[in-house]
Amino acid sequence: SPLNDDLADVFGSEPASPSDNDFIERHGRNTEWSDIPRLREKHETEGYRDGVTKGKAESVQRGFDEGYGLGAVLGLRVGKIVGLLEGICAAIKSSRSNTEDGWGIELERLESLLGSARLDLKTESVFGRDYFDADGIWRFPVEGEEEGKEVLFPDVARSHPLIQKWEDIIAGEVRRWSFDLTIMDNQQEV
Repeated sequence: SPLNDDLADVFGSEPASPSDNDFIERHGRNTEWSDIPRLREKHETEGYRDGVTKGKAESVQRGFDEGYGLGAVLGLRVGKIVGLLEGICAAIKSSRSNTEDGWGIELERLESLLGSARLDLKTESVFGRDYFDADGIWRFPVEGEEEGKEVLFPDVARSHPLIQKWEDIIAGEVRRWSFDLTIMDNQQEV
């Protein structure tokens, strides 16, 4: 019977398998693998990551710097609206007598109005996608914009639909209660 020789050429080089001489003839005498492709890929990947990271940091900071001014102006107006409503509610609570003399109904109306204002004027609402694009550009018409005039942040805040709505409501309350909002305009702090 013939000899079982299944593993005879595992370590040797028979004519059917490649030999070291064949490899050297095809690839030259330098048999060491080059690290250049691997290093190039590594450096490109790291460079890409560094570029993206730096670009994000710069654009986020620039976006923050640009948006801060408008956010401050809008926040000031929202604060004035909510503050006036809170002040009116507090005044009615402190002036109200122990008997129900009509102030209770007025207080309920104003507290409901205050709750609606707080809901409408949340940061998520004021700066939401209904009013601003992803890049921070407003989506509502601003007075003077179409005429090519310089548009400033107070102009944008004044034109914001939610701010307009609530400033109109506040103007009605100011008339209703005969407030003089200019009384403190020229006062100096001591």
